[in-house]
Amino acid sequence: MSNGYPKYSKSAQSGELGVNIVNEVVTENLGWIFKRNHQESDFGIDGYIEVVSEDGYVTGKMFAVQIKCGSSFFSEENRWGYVYRGENKHFNYLSNCPVPVLILLCDPTERKVYCECFDPLKTEKTKSAWKMNISKQLLSDSKNDIVKLLPDEIDYMSELEVFWGVNKIINEYTDVSHIPIPKEEVENFNFDDLISFFKRLKVTKEIAYAQKGRVEISFWGYESDPRELLEIPEVIKYAKEIGRLIPDLFFFCDIRSPMGGFPILGWSHGNPEVFGGITKQVKIDFSKMEDFILYQIDGLRETTNWLNMTEDEYQSILESCLEVLGYELVDRNITIQSSRPPSAAAD
Repeated sequence: MSNGYPKYSKSAQSGELGVNIVNEVVTENLGWIFKRNHQESDFGIDGYIEVVSEDGYVTGKMFAVQIKCGSSFFSEENRWGYVYRGENKHFNYLSNCPVPVLILLCDPTERKVYCECFDPLKTEKTKSAWKMNISKQLLSDSKNDIVKLLPDEIDYMSELEVFWGVNKIINEYTDVSHIPIPKEEVENFNFDDLISFFKRLKVTKEIAYAQKGRVEISFWGYESDPRELLEIPEVIKYAKEIGRLIPDLFFFCDIRSPMGGFPILGWSHGNPEVFGGITKQVKIDFSKMEDFILYQIDGLRETTNWLNMTEDEYQSILESCLEVLGYELVDRNITIQSSRPPSAAAD
């Protein structure tokens, strides 16, 4: 009988046997879960094994397996184990897999499975493809070694309780998020906490939108200094760097007070000169502020696009920020333009 019927090839039989042997070892010896890839989805990975904790919990940790079954895979041997010869079409696929990949050699006679973690650095180029050594370590005896290949288990729920709590406070209970920058941070030119805070504001769109125009940045520790902040070189240097590192000042900063931190952050870019007696005045070179303004406009455009805000909302924030910085917007005609186009949602 040869015509009119599909054929169950020897290679298919061998592959099916290998999958069954691996499933048996994983389930009975390791107490884990084997999930097979369907043949039409097999591009070098035959399945995945999910780790189950000793007390029976599925942890989310897993690794991939490539299964090779048959006596031919044990024909080449050296003092370190068996020589496995892979195919070029699988090399990059295995190398880019986001979880560890185990190469499994199945002995169909003794129903034993030998394993080795695939590592592109441990392979050797051959004339036609590549090869690597598979140790004589049995999969059934490798539980502890395999677990070491995976990252530690993390209780994210417990870790995130505090994070969620702070987010709730930021989102619901704080009228103004005040960020005092200590003199020590200015002198050490340290921006880590400030950058982390602004990143946190954009963890979700809800938090970002709730904090629009509600962040007040101040400098703390200069109360006894007779100079104005814009007369202190280290403050100017630090404020200018904030303007270069954080592109979201226009969106998040509280601009309701003309004496707040926002004008200092902007004017620090304009070679500020403070003059006058009791009533201090500031002279600003606005031509020096162009890079700062363009960078912040791009940041504002990106954030308002991300939040699906309208073009009118974007323009309103932009105009208000520029007015606080001292720009005269004749007939509301802003000639400084962002390099980022408005989003489709803003039309």
